[in-house]
Amino acid sequence: MKPKKHTVPYDFLIKLVSFARGLVFHSIEENFPEKEELEAPYPSALLCNHVSEADVVSLAMVYPRLNPKIKMIIPAREDILKRGFLQKEFRAKGILKWIFKLIDASNIIPVLLRYIGAVPIKRPFRDNARELLKKGELRDKVDSEWTDLVAHIRKGRNLFMFPEGTYNHDGFLNQVKRGAYYIKSKIDKLHFNSFTLTYDHLSYQKTKLYIKYGRPFEIPSEMPADKVVKLVADTLGKHYTVTLGNLTSYVLLKLERETNIRKQQLMQMLFQVKSQLEKHFPEITIASELRKETIQTQLELIFQKLKKVNLIDWEGEFIKTKEVLYHIPKSLHNLKKSNIVLYHKNQLTAHLSTLDEIWNDLSLKIGVNINS
Repeated sequence: MKPKKHTVPYDFLIKLVSFARGLVFHSIEENFPEKEELEAPYPSALLCNHVSEADVVSLAMVYPRLNPKIKMIIPAREDILKRGFLQKEFRAKGILKWIFKLIDASNIIPVLLRYIGAVPIKRPFRDNARELLKKGELRDKVDSEWTDLVAHIRKGRNLFMFPEGTYNHDGFLNQVKRGAYYIKSKIDKLHFNSFTLTYDHLSYQKTKLYIKYGRPFEIPSEMPADKVVKLVADTLGKHYTVTLGNLTSYVLLKLERETNIRKQQLMQMLFQVKSQLEKHFPEITIASELRKETIQTQLELIFQKLKKVNLIDWEGEFIKTKEVLYHIPKSLHNLKKSNIVLYHKNQLTAHLSTLDEIWNDLSLKIGVNINS
Protein backbone atom coordinates (compact mmCIF):
# COMPACT_ATOMS: atom_id res chain seq x y z
CA MET A 1 0.00 0.00 0.00
CA LYS A 2 1.27 3.48 -0.83
CA PRO A 3 1.73 5.85 2.10
CA LYS A 4 -1.04 8.37 2.70
CA LYS A 5 0.72 11.68 2.25
CA HIS A 6 -0.36 14.76 4.15
CA THR A 7 -2.98 17.11 2.74
CA VAL A 8 -3.67 20.80 3.30
CA PRO A 9 -6.77 20.15 5.50
CA TYR A 10 -4.86 17.52 7.51
CA ASP A 11 -1.94 19.88 8.13
CA PHE A 12 -4.30 22.72 9.00
CA LEU A 13 -6.16 20.70 11.63
CA ILE A 14 -2.94 19.58 13.29
CA LYS A 15 -1.77 23.19 13.29
CA LEU A 16 -5.07 24.09 14.93
CA VAL A 17 -4.24 21.70 17.80
CA SER A 18 -0.76 23.21 18.07
CA PHE A 19 -2.27 26.65 18.76
CA ALA A 20 -3.09 25.36 22.26
CA ARG A 21 0.63 25.46 23.07
CA GLY A 22 0.27 29.01 24.40
CA LEU A 23 -2.34 27.86 26.92
CA VAL A 24 -0.33 24.85 28.04
CA PHE A 25 3.36 25.75 27.77
CA HIS A 26 5.58 28.71 28.59
CA SER A 27 7.75 27.73 25.61
CA ILE A 28 9.05 24.72 23.72
CA GLU A 29 12.69 23.82 23.17
CA GLU A 30 13.65 21.22 20.58
CA ASN A 31 16.92 19.30 20.33
CA PHE A 32 17.93 17.26 17.30
CA PRO A 33 20.72 14.72 16.83
CA GLU A 34 21.55 16.17 13.40
CA LYS A 35 19.11 17.73 10.91
CA GLU A 36 16.01 19.46 12.26
CA GLU A 37 13.68 16.61 11.41
CA LEU A 38 12.35 13.30 12.63
CA GLU A 39 13.00 10.59 10.06
CA ALA A 40 9.83 8.58 9.45
CA PRO A 41 9.88 6.60 6.18
CA TYR A 42 6.79 4.48 5.57
CA PRO A 43 6.08 2.22 7.40
CA SER A 44 7.31 3.71 10.70
CA ALA A 45 6.40 3.50 14.36
CA LEU A 46 7.25 6.69 16.26
CA LEU A 47 7.61 6.05 19.99
CA CYS A 48 7.20 8.62 22.75
CA ASN A 49 6.98 8.70 26.54
CA HIS A 50 3.53 9.52 27.94
CA VAL A 51 3.50 12.37 30.46
CA SER A 52 0.05 13.98 30.54
CA GLU A 53 -2.94 15.22 28.55
CA ALA A 54 -0.66 17.94 27.18
CA ASP A 55 1.06 15.28 25.07
CA VAL A 56 -1.67 15.81 22.46
CA VAL A 57 -0.37 19.34 21.93
CA SER A 58 3.21 18.04 21.96
CA LEU A 59 2.42 15.60 19.15
CA ALA A 60 1.01 18.48 17.10
CA MET A 61 4.33 20.28 17.57
CA VAL A 62 6.31 17.22 16.47
CA TYR A 63 4.28 16.51 13.33
CA PRO A 64 5.80 19.37 11.22
CA ARG A 65 9.25 17.83 11.88
CA LEU A 66 8.37 14.52 10.21
CA ASN A 67 10.28 13.58 7.09
CA PRO A 68 8.39 12.59 5.05
CA LYS A 69 5.02 13.85 6.29
CA ILE A 70 2.63 10.91 6.21
CA LYS A 71 -0.78 10.70 7.85
CA MET A 72 -0.70 9.12 11.28
CA ILE A 73 -2.66 6.56 13.27
CA ILE A 74 -2.65 7.42 16.99
CA PRO A 75 -3.94 5.08 19.73
CA ALA A 76 -5.86 7.21 22.25
CA ARG A 77 -7.77 6.63 25.49
CA GLU A 78 -11.47 6.16 24.88
CA ASP A 79 -12.76 9.09 26.90
CA ILE A 80 -10.69 11.65 25.01
CA LEU A 81 -12.84 10.84 21.97
CA LYS A 82 -16.12 11.39 23.80
CA ARG A 83 -18.18 14.48 24.60
CA GLY A 84 -17.36 16.42 27.75
CA PHE A 85 -13.71 15.35 27.96
CA LEU A 86 -12.25 18.80 28.70
CA GLN A 87 -14.59 19.53 31.62
CA LYS A 88 -14.15 16.09 33.19
CA GLU A 89 -10.39 15.98 32.75
CA PHE A 90 -9.34 19.49 33.76
CA ARG A 91 -12.17 20.59 36.08
CA ALA A 92 -11.38 24.19 35.23
CA LYS A 93 -12.94 27.13 37.02
CA GLY A 94 -13.95 30.63 36.02
CA ILE A 95 -13.86 31.69 32.39
CA LEU A 96 -11.77 28.68 31.36
CA LYS A 97 -14.59 26.42 32.57
CA TRP A 98 -17.01 28.13 30.20
CA ILE A 99 -14.55 28.00 27.32
CA PHE A 100 -14.12 24.24 27.85
CA LYS A 101 -17.89 23.84 28.13
CA LEU A 102 -18.44 25.52 24.78
CA ILE A 103 -15.71 23.45 23.12
CA ASP A 104 -17.17 20.23 24.55
CA ALA A 105 -20.67 21.17 23.39
CA SER A 106 -19.42 21.63 19.84
CA ASN A 107 -17.96 18.08 19.84
CA ILE A 108 -15.08 19.51 17.81
CA ILE A 109 -12.34 17.69 19.72
CA PRO A 110 -13.53 14.10 19.00
CA VAL A 111 -14.20 14.98 15.36
CA LEU A 112 -10.84 16.69 15.01
CA LEU A 113 -8.86 13.90 16.69
CA ARG A 114 -10.56 11.16 14.69
CA TYR A 115 -9.80 12.99 11.45
CA ILE A 116 -6.15 13.36 12.44
CA GLY A 117 -6.00 9.62 13.10
CA ALA A 118 -6.84 8.97 16.76
CA VAL A 119 -8.48 5.60 17.47
CA PRO A 120 -9.81 4.45 20.89
CA ILE A 121 -7.81 1.89 22.89
CA LYS A 122 -8.81 0.11 26.10
CA ARG A 123 -6.64 0.76 29.14
CA PRO A 124 -6.21 -1.82 31.90
CA PHE A 125 -8.66 -1.18 34.77
CA ARG A 126 -10.08 1.85 32.94
CA ASP A 127 -12.59 2.45 30.15
CA ASN A 128 -14.98 -0.30 31.49
CA ALA A 129 -12.12 -2.83 31.06
CA ARG A 130 -13.04 -4.42 34.42
CA GLU A 131 -16.47 -5.27 33.09
CA LEU A 132 -15.00 -6.81 29.94
CA LEU A 133 -12.50 -8.75 32.06
CA LYS A 134 -15.30 -10.27 34.16
CA LYS A 135 -17.11 -11.32 30.99
CA GLY A 136 -13.94 -12.83 29.56
CA GLU A 137 -14.09 -10.42 26.62
CA LEU A 138 -11.15 -8.10 27.36
CA ARG A 139 -8.52 -10.12 25.49
CA ASP A 140 -10.67 -10.33 22.35
CA LYS A 141 -11.35 -6.59 22.53
CA VAL A 142 -7.67 -5.70 22.92
CA ASP A 143 -6.69 -8.06 20.09
CA SER A 144 -9.27 -6.47 17.79
CA GLU A 145 -7.93 -2.99 18.61
CA TRP A 146 -4.36 -3.99 17.77
CA THR A 147 -5.56 -5.71 14.60
CA ASP A 148 -7.26 -2.44 13.65
CA LEU A 149 -4.02 -0.50 14.22
CA VAL A 150 -2.11 -2.91 11.99
CA ALA A 151 -4.78 -2.53 9.30
CA HIS A 152 -4.42 1.27 9.37
CA ILE A 153 -0.63 0.97 8.99
CA ARG A 154 -1.06 -1.37 6.03
CA LYS A 155 -3.41 1.18 4.47
CA GLY A 156 -0.63 3.74 4.40
CA ARG A 157 -0.41 5.46 7.78
CA ASN A 158 2.52 5.68 10.14
CA LEU A 159 2.04 5.00 13.85
CA PHE A 160 2.45 7.34 16.83
CA MET A 161 2.63 5.14 19.92
CA PHE A 162 3.06 5.57 23.69
CA PRO A 163 4.77 2.28 24.66
CA GLU A 164 3.91 2.79 28.36
CA GLY A 165 0.20 2.71 27.54
CA THR A 166 -0.68 5.13 30.37
CA TYR A 167 0.65 8.36 31.84
CA ASN A 168 3.74 8.06 33.99
CA HIS A 169 3.01 9.48 37.44
CA ASP A 170 6.42 9.69 39.11
CA GLY A 171 8.29 11.74 36.50
CA PHE A 172 9.94 8.87 34.62
CA LEU A 173 8.75 6.02 32.42
CA ASN A 174 6.10 3.55 33.47
CA GLN A 175 6.66 -0.10 32.65
CA VAL A 176 6.95 -0.28 28.85
CA LYS A 177 4.42 -2.68 27.33
CA ARG A 178 4.92 -5.09 24.43
CA GLY A 179 3.21 -2.95 21.79
CA ALA A 180 6.37 -2.32 19.75
CA TYR A 181 7.12 -6.05 19.72
CA TYR A 182 3.59 -6.88 18.60
CA ILE A 183 3.52 -4.31 15.80
CA LYS A 184 6.97 -5.39 14.62
CA SER A 185 5.80 -9.00 14.40
CA LYS A 186 2.86 -7.97 12.18
CA ILE A 187 4.49 -5.42 9.83
CA ASP A 188 7.47 -6.39 7.68
CA LYS A 189 10.37 -3.94 7.44
CA LEU A 190 8.87 -1.63 10.05
CA HIS A 191 11.12 1.36 10.86
CA PHE A 192 11.38 2.83 14.35
CA ASN A 193 12.23 6.27 15.64
CA SER A 194 11.53 8.07 18.91
CA PHE A 195 11.27 11.38 20.69
CA THR A 196 11.24 12.08 24.43
CA LEU A 197 9.25 14.79 26.21
CA THR A 198 10.59 16.43 29.37
CA TYR A 199 8.25 18.80 31.22
CA ASP A 200 9.83 21.37 33.56
CA HIS A 201 7.06 22.59 35.89
CA LEU A 202 9.41 24.56 38.16
CA SER A 203 11.48 27.04 36.19
CA TYR A 204 8.67 29.21 34.79
CA GLN A 205 5.15 30.20 35.76
CA LYS A 206 3.90 27.75 33.14
CA THR A 207 5.43 24.44 32.11
CA LYS A 208 8.31 24.47 29.65
CA LEU A 209 8.46 21.54 27.22
CA TYR A 210 11.69 20.03 25.95
CA ILE A 211 11.56 17.66 22.98
CA LYS A 212 14.57 15.47 22.27
CA TYR A 213 14.39 13.81 18.85
CA GLY A 214 16.02 10.44 18.30
CA ARG A 215 17.74 8.64 15.46
CA PRO A 216 16.13 5.79 13.52
CA PHE A 217 16.71 2.35 14.98
CA GLU A 218 15.80 -1.17 13.99
CA ILE A 219 14.32 -4.01 16.01
CA PRO A 220 15.58 -7.35 14.65
CA SER A 221 12.78 -9.78 13.80
CA GLU A 222 14.33 -12.47 15.99
CA MET A 223 14.63 -10.21 19.09
CA PRO A 224 12.48 -11.62 21.95
CA ALA A 225 9.76 -9.52 23.56
CA ASP A 226 11.60 -8.77 26.82
CA LYS A 227 14.62 -7.42 24.93
CA VAL A 228 12.39 -5.29 22.70
CA VAL A 229 10.80 -3.82 25.84
CA LYS A 230 14.24 -3.03 27.28
CA LEU A 231 15.47 -1.51 24.02
CA VAL A 232 12.44 0.80 23.82
CA ALA A 233 12.71 1.82 27.49
CA ASP A 234 16.44 2.54 27.18
CA THR A 235 15.93 4.53 23.98
CA LEU A 236 13.27 6.77 25.52
CA GLY A 237 14.89 7.05 28.95
CA LYS A 238 18.32 8.21 27.81
CA HIS A 239 16.80 11.16 25.94
CA TYR A 240 15.24 12.96 28.90
CA THR A 241 16.61 16.51 28.96
CA VAL A 242 18.58 17.77 31.94
CA THR A 243 16.72 20.96 32.87
CA LEU A 244 17.22 23.61 35.51
CA GLY A 245 14.19 22.22 37.34
CA ASN A 246 15.27 18.59 37.51
CA LEU A 247 18.96 19.31 38.11
CA THR A 248 18.10 21.64 41.01
CA SER A 249 15.84 18.91 42.37
CA TYR A 250 18.65 16.38 42.09
CA VAL A 251 21.08 18.59 44.00
CA LEU A 252 18.57 19.44 46.75
CA LEU A 253 17.83 15.77 47.33
CA LYS A 254 21.55 14.90 47.37
CA LEU A 255 21.85 17.06 50.50
CA GLU A 256 19.88 14.19 52.13
CA ARG A 257 18.83 16.03 55.32
CA GLU A 258 17.66 19.40 56.53
CA THR A 259 20.32 21.82 55.34
CA ASN A 260 21.07 25.53 55.34
CA ILE A 261 22.86 26.49 52.16
CA ARG A 262 23.64 29.78 50.49
CA LYS A 263 21.86 30.42 47.22
CA GLN A 264 25.20 31.26 45.60
CA GLN A 265 26.67 27.98 46.79
CA LEU A 266 23.76 26.02 45.36
CA MET A 267 24.17 27.86 42.07
CA GLN A 268 27.87 26.97 42.04
CA MET A 269 27.04 23.30 42.57
CA LEU A 270 24.59 23.35 39.66
CA PHE A 271 27.15 24.92 37.34
CA GLN A 272 29.83 22.45 38.41
CA VAL A 273 27.63 19.45 37.66
CA LYS A 274 26.47 20.98 34.38
CA SER A 275 30.07 21.71 33.35
CA GLN A 276 31.11 18.10 33.93
CA LEU A 277 28.12 16.83 31.97
CA GLU A 278 29.03 19.04 29.02
CA LYS A 279 32.70 18.06 29.16
CA HIS A 280 32.46 14.29 29.65
CA PHE A 281 28.94 13.28 28.58
CA PRO A 282 28.01 15.28 25.46
CA GLU A 283 25.41 12.65 24.52
CA ILE A 284 23.20 13.91 27.37
CA THR A 285 20.98 16.82 26.34
CA ILE A 286 21.21 19.94 28.51
CA ALA A 287 18.55 22.67 28.52
CA SER A 288 19.44 26.13 27.24
CA GLU A 289 18.84 27.71 30.70
CA LEU A 290 21.80 25.77 32.09
CA ARG A 291 24.07 27.11 29.35
CA LYS A 292 23.48 30.73 30.38
CA GLU A 293 25.96 32.67 32.48
CA THR A 294 23.39 33.37 35.16
CA ILE A 295 20.34 31.43 36.30
CA GLN A 296 19.50 33.57 39.33
CA THR A 297 16.08 34.74 38.12
CA GLN A 298 14.90 31.21 37.28
CA LEU A 299 16.32 29.79 40.53
CA GLU A 300 14.44 32.36 42.59
CA LEU A 301 11.20 31.35 40.87
CA ILE A 302 11.94 27.71 41.72
CA PHE A 303 12.60 28.67 45.35
CA GLN A 304 9.32 30.60 45.49
CA LYS A 305 7.40 27.58 44.21
CA LEU A 306 9.09 25.17 46.62
CA LYS A 307 8.54 27.52 49.56
CA LYS A 308 4.85 27.78 48.64
CA VAL A 309 4.46 23.99 48.94
CA ASN A 310 6.50 23.93 52.19
CA LEU A 311 9.45 21.89 50.90
CA ILE A 312 11.98 24.63 51.68
CA ASP A 313 12.32 27.91 53.52
CA TRP A 314 13.98 30.77 51.68
CA GLU A 315 15.00 34.06 53.18
CA GLY A 316 17.61 36.39 51.75
CA GLU A 317 20.69 34.47 50.62
CA PHE A 318 19.91 31.25 52.50
CA ILE A 319 17.90 28.21 51.50
CA LYS A 320 16.78 25.81 54.21
CA THR A 321 15.56 22.43 53.08
CA LYS A 322 12.83 20.83 55.18
CA GLU A 323 12.69 17.24 56.40
CA VAL A 324 9.51 16.59 54.41
CA LEU A 325 11.49 17.15 51.20
CA TYR A 326 13.28 13.84 51.76
CA HIS A 327 10.18 11.76 52.51
CA ILE A 328 9.06 9.35 49.81
CA PRO A 329 5.23 9.36 49.69
CA LYS A 330 3.44 6.04 50.16
CA SER A 331 1.80 6.48 46.77
CA LEU A 332 3.63 7.78 43.71
CA HIS A 333 0.39 8.04 41.74
CA ASN A 334 0.43 11.84 41.78
CA LEU A 335 4.00 12.60 42.80
CA LYS A 336 3.99 15.96 41.04
CA LYS A 337 1.52 17.15 43.67
CA SER A 338 2.89 15.37 46.75
CA ASN A 339 6.62 16.01 46.16
CA ILE A 340 7.37 17.98 43.03
CA VAL A 341 11.11 17.91 43.75
CA LEU A 342 11.23 14.11 43.76
CA TYR A 343 9.05 14.12 40.64
CA HIS A 344 11.60 16.22 38.77
CA LYS A 345 14.58 14.31 40.11
CA ASN A 346 12.98 11.11 38.81
CA GLN A 347 13.09 12.54 35.28
CA LEU A 348 16.84 11.93 35.50
CA THR A 349 16.52 8.22 36.33
CA ALA A 350 18.40 7.09 33.21
CA HIS A 351 21.16 9.63 33.96
CA LEU A 352 21.51 8.96 37.71
CA SER A 353 24.61 6.77 37.53
CA THR A 354 26.36 9.48 35.50
CA LEU A 355 25.19 12.27 37.80
CA ASP A 356 26.15 10.34 40.91
CA GLU A 357 29.62 9.77 39.47
CA ILE A 358 30.00 13.50 38.87
CA TRP A 359 28.55 14.35 42.29
CA ASN A 360 30.92 12.01 44.12
CA ASP A 361 33.91 13.53 42.34
CA LEU A 362 32.80 17.08 43.05
CA SER A 363 31.41 16.80 46.57
CA LEU A 364 34.82 16.92 48.25
CA LYS A 365 35.89 19.89 46.14
CA ILE A 366 32.64 21.84 46.57
CA GLY A 367 31.59 20.91 50.10
CA VAL A 368 28.33 21.91 51.70
CA ASN A 369 28.22 24.31 54.64
CA ILE A 370 25.63 22.65 56.87
CA ASN A 371 23.72 25.14 59.08
CA SER A 372 26.13 27.91 58.15
